[in-house]
Amino acid sequence: MRPLRVLFGAVPVGLLAAFREAIGPRTDVEVVGVVERPTVLLVEAGALQADVVVVAWIGRDVPGVTSHLLDQYPHIRVVAVRPDGRRAVVSTMRPHVEHLAVPSPAELVRVLWDGPGA
Repeated sequence: MRPLRVLFGAVPVGLLAAFREAIGPRTDVEVVGVVERPTVLLVEAGALQADVVVVAWIGRDVPGVTSHLLDQYPHIRVVAVRPDGRRAVVSTMRPHVEHLAVPSPAELVRVLWDGPGA
């Protein structure tokens, strides 16, 4: 089994050092790169076959690059970490399957238009 491939975006130097120290001698995790610019991060995530991308979470909302990464690479997990390293959000693409009892084509059209339970 190949190691988990981790790509870092622009995270604070101290946080990057803490991650590298925590990974240390583990053979099941491999840091495949550190990329500063979000546009380059989008390209390198695919080129380096990253499994996990770690980005800094500055501000109120999860970084916008998260949705772009998941859109291009649905298998990737994106971990947005606060600069102090005390809070993080993991984002993944997960299929959502909802089974519906639809008695007629007209009901199916209604559900598609209005949503289930509407």
